[in-house]
Amino acid sequence: MLKPIDRKFVELYRAKNLPQAHMIRILLEEAGVRVQIDGELLQGVVGELPLGWVSAPRILVDESQIARAREIIDRVDSEEGSQMETDNQDEVTRCMACGEVMDEGNPTCRKCGWSYAGAERA
Repeated sequence: MLKPIDRKFVELYRAKNLPQAHMIRILLEEAGVRVQIDGELLQGVVGELPLGWVSAPRILVDESQIARAREIIDRVDSEEGSQMETDNQDEVTRCMACGEVMDEGNPTCRKCGWSYAGAERA
């Protein structure tokens, strides 16, 4: 019988909100990093818990993959910072998969093919 592998997951990041947490989870998983989101359900108890650090979704990664995960998260943070500056200049819709500016009225990203249309049907 195979012995299960004991993995130790450690907190690496606290996301601003659940969509950001899942975006980071997807990027990490695509890079082969084992990741979990802790505190997803806390987003629904706002009012009973203070909004902010206490209720922010936590990104947990396998202890052995911290360095790789940190590189990815640092890149996301720097891209979000520069993207926020651009977004504040003019309101644009960006692709949730790759960040590309999407054409007005077109739900499909011209760069990667991701679409908001599936989310509307759900």
